[in-house]
Amino acid sequence: MNQPGRFSRFCYRIIWLLVHAVYPKFRLEGTENLPEGGCILVGNHSHMYGPISAQLYIPERRAIWCAWQMMSRNEVAAYAYQDFWSTKPKCIRWFFKLLSHLITPLALCIFNNADTIPVFYDSRLVTTFKRTVSELEAGAKVVIFPECYEPHNQIVYTFRDRFVDVAKLYYKSSGKALPFVPMYIAPALRKIYFGKPVLFDPEAPIAEERGRIGSCMMDAVTEIGESLPEHVVVPYPNMSSRHYLTSRGAYAKKQPERDYRKLRPGNLTSPEFRHLLLLLGWVVYFGLYFLTENLIPVSKCYPVHIWLDDYVPFCEWFIIPYVGWYLLIIVSLLYFLRYSVESFKRMQTYIMITQAVAMICYIFFPTRQDLRPEYFTRDNILTRLIGFIYAFDTNTGVCPSLHVAYSLGIASTWMKEKSASRGVKIFVVLFVVVICISVSFVKQHSVEDIIAALPVGLLAEILVFGKSYYWKKFHRGKN
Repeated sequence: MNQPGRFSRFCYRIIWLLVHAVYPKFRLEGTENLPEGGCILVGNHSHMYGPISAQLYIPERRAIWCAWQMMSRNEVAAYAYQDFWSTKPKCIRWFFKLLSHLITPLALCIFNNADTIPVFYDSRLVTTFKRTVSELEAGAKVVIFPECYEPHNQIVYTFRDRFVDVAKLYYKSSGKALPFVPMYIAPALRKIYFGKPVLFDPEAPIAEERGRIGSCMMDAVTEIGESLPEHVVVPYPNMSSRHYLTSRGAYAKKQPERDYRKLRPGNLTSPEFRHLLLLLGWVVYFGLYFLTENLIPVSKCYPVHIWLDDYVPFCEWFIIPYVGWYLLIIVSLLYFLRYSVESFKRMQTYIMITQAVAMICYIFFPTRQDLRPEYFTRDNILTRLIGFIYAFDTNTGVCPSLHVAYSLGIASTWMKEKSASRGVKIFVVLFVVVICISVSFVKQHSVEDIIAALPVGLLAEILVFGKSYYWKKFHRGKN
């Protein structure tokens, strides 16, 4: 191992202070189960939460088993890439290969100065054991994260059991039975839990003790995790957070309903993907929009104006939510396509109904608004953006406002989406309210256009959600 110098130790101390200042504070539960003197704490790895929280919060003297490769200059890069990032998408693996080399100095500084014991898996394993016994005899709490890549349950991955051999060597050296303490690290709860210790039996065959203690540790850690309120479990392997499970075995995050990687031209009409055909509504709409914008002259359009328009000042700041409307549509469609196909169908149908009604109005009763300012009193990025929008979006075809009608459908769909949190629903509703009033402040629509969009939205609401949603809620309320 690389021996740390004075500068390396100084850098490590600075890093430790910074990490201690910003790292979440973990509370210790079950400390009464920690025996006096040396013992081995056996816990779940939880990515880097395990080693970092152990280094920061395990009381008294501690020593943590660490892969020897992370302490060797010639091995860090290859080991870090293979263990942390080798499963990343091929297109970005080059970045993580570069990153694995960049972190080498940092890894050497940290792991060679922290309270670590290098762990070998070859003939040098005896070195690991002797160093561990020495720390135990000095009264240290030796922390081990023995998980491998074989799944065991929703709480832990299978434990390697060769760590139990330390107890045999410790007994020969000290004459004492070594206690093993199960430890569960719950990053989501910001706590570390200690279970009741299990003593090594020096009279039993070592093979039996490996199996017994290894199983006891896995079972005890699992029991602790399952006894707590449901929480997200950080697994041992480095994987996407969308694959994390809760302590009850459910996915922590909503899983995609469709795997669009399987989409091919030949299966577009299959039950799995035919909902995508609803997107053709946008093609029809944009075609009709182009025709109405170019074939209906401004002179044939009825000017829209009510007295409220005279009280709404022009304000370029409202162009931000006005443009944010486009992002809201895209994000909502993509989310529902991935996580709630039924909500996608309802939202897209809602939009298509409002599109159809609006286009009928634009064709048979064409409208325009003459509210746009002749010039901008201020010159900034917002007014320039408004000028750009004025240039490609004429002041015709305005009543009812599709900005408002679409927004009502988006808000309605999100409010009925079970997977959405209350915070998301509140944000969407507030954002939609701001969008609806923004169309008047940037002088893209009259207040009359906003009012006219309300019955259009109501019609779409009844057609899309009336039978399948409100009828059920009505009967549920009666019962």
